[in-house]
Amino acid sequence: MGMSWKVLLLIIGVATLTLRALLDSDFATTTLVYIAVPFALSLILAFFTRTSEKRSWKMRYLNHMRLSTIVFLATSAFLFEGFICVAMFMPIYYVFATVGYIGAALIEPNSEDREQDKLRNTFKAYGLPVIVLLMVAEGLVPATTIERSGTATFIAESDQSIAQLQANMARPITFDSERHWFLRLFPLPDQINAGSLNQGDIHKLHFTYRRWIFTNAHKGEMHVKIAKVSPEHIRTEIARNDSYLANYMRIDGTDVRFSRQPNGKTRVALTVRYERRLDPAWYFGTMQHVAAKQSAKQFLTDIIMRHPVTEIPAEQNEQANKEASNGA
Repeated sequence: MGMSWKVLLLIIGVATLTLRALLDSDFATTTLVYIAVPFALSLILAFFTRTSEKRSWKMRYLNHMRLSTIVFLATSAFLFEGFICVAMFMPIYYVFATVGYIGAALIEPNSEDREQDKLRNTFKAYGLPVIVLLMVAEGLVPATTIERSGTATFIAESDQSIAQLQANMARPITFDSERHWFLRLFPLPDQINAGSLNQGDIHKLHFTYRRWIFTNAHKGEMHVKIAKVSPEHIRTEIARNDSYLANYMRIDGTDVRFSRQPNGKTRVALTVRYERRLDPAWYFGTMQHVAAKQSAKQFLTDIIMRHPVTEIPAEQNEQANKEASNGA
């Protein structure tokens, strides 16, 4: 038996109000939003669809996924939030829901297996809530907060000289190369005021993010200050960032280090400094490191080298990372 549309609307309404209260509080980027609320909604959906228990676990699983996707997409729309938020969050939910259903199926009791039935009920009553509470605790207080600051470095080599590479950085900026699939979730700047490489200069990037793909636009700017310019090192700092990306991670700036190699090539190590704003770290930390590193590759390709780049081998990369981290 399916869930009535009235009950579904009620669940969407409760989810919207709960998330609105959290998003307007100091807990907007915490595990309360990304783990606690989804877990509670999962239990609510399971409760209202319990009449389908006679179906196979696979059918119950598919029905649960369908209903939860409807709830989260509708809640996002009512909150005026964008598809990026849903796209980043839903993998957590899908993975844990899938694991939960598979685990329940593995210990699903036969009619005469009372011990197995007791095991499953004990896990539902005590084990699962304890696991969720431990996960939700991360980041709520300083004692449970995992280091938020991080760096991501991409190193490549070019046949161009240091002077040529720095001259490239002073040219007008265009992003023409193929973007990493994850970066495509985020909009490119629709206007760039740059084209210089003098210490103290401010480069301005204007962004427009349409939360609903075609409408519900959020406009913002990122101001990049050229903090240091030398033949071996160019450092930037972010003076302003109210683009939509700032809701998820704080970009502190970049370090670009140049070194001439014995083979005549120029090694360029571009490090992005950032601070993670979302919990849990085991999920968003990995995701944002990938985004920062792929952004570094994009900058090297489109701004510094002006041609496709390839990361240097791992054994050289390790040493280059140490060099890039010194004094960063």
